[in-house]
Amino acid sequence: MVSKNNKTDHMISAIVTVAVSVLAIIGLYCHEPWFDEAQAYLLAKNSTWHDVLTHWTHYEGHPPMWHILLKCAASLGLSFEAAIKSVNFIFVEAVLLLIQFRSPFSRIAKTIIPLSFFLLYQYSVISRPYMMLTFSCLLAAMCYKERHEKPVRYCLALIFMCTAHSYGIAFAGGIVLSDMIGEAIRERSVKKMCMGIITNKKLLFSYIILLAAAMAMIADIMPHSDTYAAKQTVSESAHSLPVCYIFSWLLIPSENLFTSFSSELLYMREEVNPVGEVIAAGVISFLIWAVLFVICKKRRMVAELFIPYSFIAVLTSLHISPHHFGIFFMYLLFILWTATDKEPVTMSEFTKLAEKAGLSESFTKKIIIGTAAAFSAINIYWDSLSFYREIKLPYDPAPALADWIKDNGAEDKKLLTTWAESDIFIVNASSIVVNAYFDRNIYYNLNYDLPFITHIVVDDNERKETINKWKQAGKPDLMICDTPNETAFICSELGIDDDYAATAYVGKGRRIFKDKCDIYNVYVMCSKDTYKEIYGKEYEISTY
Repeated sequence: MVSKNNKTDHMISAIVTVAVSVLAIIGLYCHEPWFDEAQAYLLAKNSTWHDVLTHWTHYEGHPPMWHILLKCAASLGLSFEAAIKSVNFIFVEAVLLLIQFRSPFSRIAKTIIPLSFFLLYQYSVISRPYMMLTFSCLLAAMCYKERHEKPVRYCLALIFMCTAHSYGIAFAGGIVLSDMIGEAIRERSVKKMCMGIITNKKLLFSYIILLAAAMAMIADIMPHSDTYAAKQTVSESAHSLPVCYIFSWLLIPSENLFTSFSSELLYMREEVNPVGEVIAAGVISFLIWAVLFVICKKRRMVAELFIPYSFIAVLTSLHISPHHFGIFFMYLLFILWTATDKEPVTMSEFTKLAEKAGLSESFTKKIIIGTAAAFSAINIYWDSLSFYREIKLPYDPAPALADWIKDNGAEDKKLLTTWAESDIFIVNASSIVVNAYFDRNIYYNLNYDLPFITHIVVDDNERKETINKWKQAGKPDLMICDTPNETAFICSELGIDDDYAATAYVGKGRRIFKDKCDIYNVYVMCSKDTYKEIYGKEYEISTY
């Protein structure tokens, strides 16, 4: 017989699940996909299974699971937006159901966890592999308690984590290693820890399979020598790797829960924040680690607390943008889930510690409640702003640009997308998204005539050959640019006159992130004659 308390808990869980699901559906419906979403879809749709599984992974830097799922969705005939959004929504629901109906968290925790900006907006609305990675982390946490009794399902969850994202490989390796070290510390013997694994045949076999799978994923994503990421130069003003490693510990935790100092348009290594913001984030992050240390020390999980994140921080110091910061929240859920499985987390373990420091129990409870309220209020504020802007403003200008191209029959014209001075195959991002709304590549200068960016860096000879090929194609009718002044560089490269003075179209986008909303526009430039052909009137320069 189900108790009244359980019925109430399930009812609240159902309400939370429905409410968050409705918000996710609204956000997904209103969201205009950006480059990362389109790149993954176009790659999956326009590549063979062999290339999806073993070729492009070296250039994308991630395991193939997300591309596999998108290729399956595309094979079913789903359109671009339907494919990416339906696949992502499945994982949104899976994460919600695990948190609400399978997690050991308190009723209050189950209610406020979905308020997280990264769960409610960033990873629910923007269709990337991060909600899938979150799901894999929760699966691993759910299986962790009985990992010795049921090692097969536990290791399958970790293998899934490895296939979801490169961060997942580091996280899974850190989980297993910390478990071994933690067990050796608890047993006060490395030998006993090793014997515990060796004598458990299922666990030993599962670990061997997990290691093989992880190594296979590492080999699958190892960059080739001509990969853009391998040849990309870092500016002299960028932070060093040790500094970024410290930021991973003393910036990212705060940015997950309480602060909004980082810009979505910059990598962490490029950020230059005021000293006050750096100190504030460092203090808040330190307090977050202190709280986790108190929880894990009592449960003899200190190794499990620090080792997995030390692995993750190696990757985040190499490459991370603010939208990746949610990896800490996934890690946080894993730690709190596995700790609560050992022993429920209560206020008393903090009030008793505070009393030893001379603080009253009532004052400590007010601090705890205030902190939870601050987390909820801040994240609700971020969520509200993000959803409002998602509904009112275009996240990316590409969908509207695709409509303009179709309405004006421009797909039959000679379209060129501008490229970076450092790499001819790093092109305007929105132009790639536009390709997702057509059944072919609509630009004559994309790399190898593929509709997505390959991230292959060409040598000088191939660069010259490619430029010559584009020259032979003649002058483009339309140029898709980040800024109007890019036409001068492109015309110089192609050896043509820069008569692209008319702005045929301006697409406006707003990169939404927490309380920030950065402008991202795209321009279609053409000659005055082409402008007249499109609109049937002379081009007039706007005056303000």
